[in-house]
Amino acid sequence: MRKSDRSLIKLFNPDSVAILGASRDKRKIGHLVLNNIIQSGFKGKIFPVNPNSKSVEGLVCYAHYKNLPVTPDLAIFAVPAELAITLLEDVALKGTKNILIFSAGFKEAGLEGERKQLKLQFISKKYGLNILGPNCLGFVNNFEKLNATFSRTSGEAGNLRFISQSGALASAIFDWADDFQLGFDEFITIGNKAVLNENAILRYWLKETKKHKFVAGLSNCRPIGMYLESVEDGREFIELAKKISLHDPIFILKPGKSSGARKAISSHTGSMVGDDAVLDCALKEAGVTRCDGVEDMFDLAKFFSWENAPEGPNVAVISNAGGPAVICSDFIEENGLKLAEFNENTKAELKKNLPEFASVLNPVDVLGDALSDRYEFAINTVLCEKNVHSLVVILTPQIMTKIELTAQKIAKLAKKYRKTVACVFMGGKIIRKCRDALESSKIPFFRYPERAIMALAKMWQWKKWTKQKAEKRLSFHLLTIPNAAKQIIKKVENDKRSVFSGIEASDFVGACGIKTPASRIVNSNHEAIGFGGKNWPVVLKTSSSALIHKADSGNVVTGISDTNKLLKAISELSRKIARLPKNSNGSIQIQKQIFGVEVIIGVKEDKNFGKVLMFGAGGALAELISDKNLAILPINKSSAEKLVSESRVFPLLRGYRGQKPCAIEKLVDLIVKLSNVAQSASEIQEIEINPVIVTEKEAYAVDPKIILKK
Repeated sequence: MRKSDRSLIKLFNPDSVAILGASRDKRKIGHLVLNNIIQSGFKGKIFPVNPNSKSVEGLVCYAHYKNLPVTPDLAIFAVPAELAITLLEDVALKGTKNILIFSAGFKEAGLEGERKQLKLQFISKKYGLNILGPNCLGFVNNFEKLNATFSRTSGEAGNLRFISQSGALASAIFDWADDFQLGFDEFITIGNKAVLNENAILRYWLKETKKHKFVAGLSNCRPIGMYLESVEDGREFIELAKKISLHDPIFILKPGKSSGARKAISSHTGSMVGDDAVLDCALKEAGVTRCDGVEDMFDLAKFFSWENAPEGPNVAVISNAGGPAVICSDFIEENGLKLAEFNENTKAELKKNLPEFASVLNPVDVLGDALSDRYEFAINTVLCEKNVHSLVVILTPQIMTKIELTAQKIAKLAKKYRKTVACVFMGGKIIRKCRDALESSKIPFFRYPERAIMALAKMWQWKKWTKQKAEKRLSFHLLTIPNAAKQIIKKVENDKRSVFSGIEASDFVGACGIKTPASRIVNSNHEAIGFGGKNWPVVLKTSSSALIHKADSGNVVTGISDTNKLLKAISELSRKIARLPKNSNGSIQIQKQIFGVEVIIGVKEDKNFGKVLMFGAGGALAELISDKNLAILPINKSSAEKLVSESRVFPLLRGYRGQKPCAIEKLVDLIVKLSNVAQSASEIQEIEINPVIVTEKEAYAVDPKIILKK
């Protein structure tokens, strides 16, 4: 679905609905969805369609869609795949533009199913139809009181919106949400995404959907949860997600992290940047929180729906047991949060009113015999502290502990202060009732401290992202590729090649304003000796479009510091060049050797997210340590500085163990220039420099590799 397509308002907010395949058989989908629509309290008109029935659920049943007295806003298909294709054109000719197809047997069912899906897409394009599915569970709109699914769902209205590519997982989420008293605004399953994908739904939520009133006791945002097995048009997805994430958090569960799902190409950049790593980078850029599993997704759904994200990283912990408090402290530090430091007045107030052996530092230990009033005092005191952004309350069930009363007082104080509060009540049967008390008051409940802290940390990460985006409106300026660089591209294309030779790549980046070491092609021993005499030590390389990784095949000789070594290296490389394929542009390149910290900078074209830049430790370290730091292009100076500072190689660049610091500002400038080159030259599929050598005064592109699109 393209940006110019029609509105989805009448798809998800229809005034009238027709169900093709409506049935009196309670086991069939056509009956289940009709019954769900009626039971959900839908106020619009409902038209069952089935040639074999006169009435269904007390409603007049029509034999054919064309016989309906009005044109419904939404047509729901609860019929087999082949029949759905046959009936789709009848529905379109009637004038209905919004279609929901439950039917399986399309693309997921092999070649024949793929043929059916292509036909469905053709009809959709011909008549301008909005089609949700096929092979989906449908959708729920609780504010319009419409359950257009064939699943049991919670009818409780809330602020949580959800997109799921899996109908089965959606059914599990419905049951889980009902158990935890978690309400939805809209829940949309998209199935095969034949026409409408996640981007279409995000556009609908961003621009067209009605602004519903917030439900009392919930957070002041409308979070979006997503389960996606694939991301369509990643660049548009990121742009939409960025806009939404500024005010509403998005969290996503996306499988596919395993090495088997990654596609490597013939360069270091390609092998170090798998598809999932690029997705991860893109999500971070857009402020989208990635879930590490189903439990993580459930925790965030609850937390984002019920609690406002913390305004800062400082966490206070109140516990009636020292061990769990210490465990909680560890997780706080490990997850990028901080234990809040109380001011002297807060500590004095706690010391004055808590028992002698209670701890008034953070974590606050109210001791094992704490009753609800002691918890109430400690929570009230701590939440008054300005330096506290969030609170975790831990309770272990002692014999004297008033668990339910404590839960009620926590809920009351959380509502009063409106700071982010999570409860960790550790136990099983004894604490089950207090879970219901907390969650009916919309206070997130956890059984283990690590779950609470991980969710809290991800909330803060999102909030921090919104603050950074609000403070910095970054600009990007692309350059115009110089004519000298364009001519090199043209020469390679005319030779019907996609890979630059070493000297072509060096000349190209040099023409684009990127610093390179002194270098030239060796046309004679005399020229080589003359060059060496001015630049010792030097490096010899085989320059050929047939060689991407020269060092691996012995086509690089370093540390040449005199004429004898130079002549020996020329003789050795000449023999290697003679064995190269014809038309491989084989020659010997001589270059001044540079000493410094080696890094790698590369840009590759990702089919979904566009051009992606990777920075990290270079040279031999590129394969020995995992130092993958990614950015979706374009990138500017500020973003490049952040990329460098977060890398594992940064301590070496900054000056390690008494070493002088490198010219980091020159490195940042090189990164920005290279990203601009990659963005501006649309012909480039991939460009990599490994290594870039950073000295005290300069950053040199020592060994660039460039591959054009075929």
